[in-house]
Amino acid sequence: MNKIFANKFYFSVFLLVAVYLVGIAAVLAGAAESLMSLTSYNLLFATALLVYNAEKTDRAYFVWFTLIAVAGFLIELAGITTGIIFGSYSYGSALGIKLAEVPLIIGINWSVLVFATAAILSKTNWSLLSKSAAAATIMVLYDILLEPVAIRFDFWTWEGGPVPLQNYLAWWVIAFFMLLGMQRNVKNPANKIAPLILVVQSVFFLILILKENLNIF
Repeated sequence: MNKIFANKFYFSVFLLVAVYLVGIAAVLAGAAESLMSLTSYNLLFATALLVYNAEKTDRAYFVWFTLIAVAGFLIELAGITTGIIFGSYSYGSALGIKLAEVPLIIGINWSVLVFATAAILSKTNWSLLSKSAAAATIMVLYDILLEPVAIRFDFWTWEGGPVPLQNYLAWWVIAFFMLLGMQRNVKNPANKIAPLILVVQSVFFLILILKENLNIF
């Protein structure tokens, strides 16, 4: 146990698994509604773990983390205002404090997903375009699992019912250009905890989908 607490990565894995095991237990016990009201705090927890485990947190890392968070927030603001980017949708109350009807945590979540997916592919010898395209695809797959959970627990709602295909296309294009810019400027986005964060969150979404009998499409 001492080795776990002495090692940054092992300690982070311990925290990640412990938090999500408690979450899964709460879901299985029928307390999903109360649990999901804490989602904004969970996203901040994931952000802290990601930054804490980054192999290199230099000026470029934090500048691009901030740029993507701000860009993500502004894109979401344009999205809910116009309905042109992702389709017509609006945010509920479950994601915490809002500015101009967009939860502040949403921009940070864009940064977390961009940096996490970039980290997964950082050790490959692929071209920058290939890495960006693959990471953007991972982000869309993540969103496919997130959408039914988000709708069920009032993160956001879509006008007219089902999630439009436009949403996933927009996600891919936006993610691709964010990843392209970030990976051109952040020279070492490697992060050992990144794939575990995405896997654990995805498993949690799947459990919620099954427990709540939600439809992915």
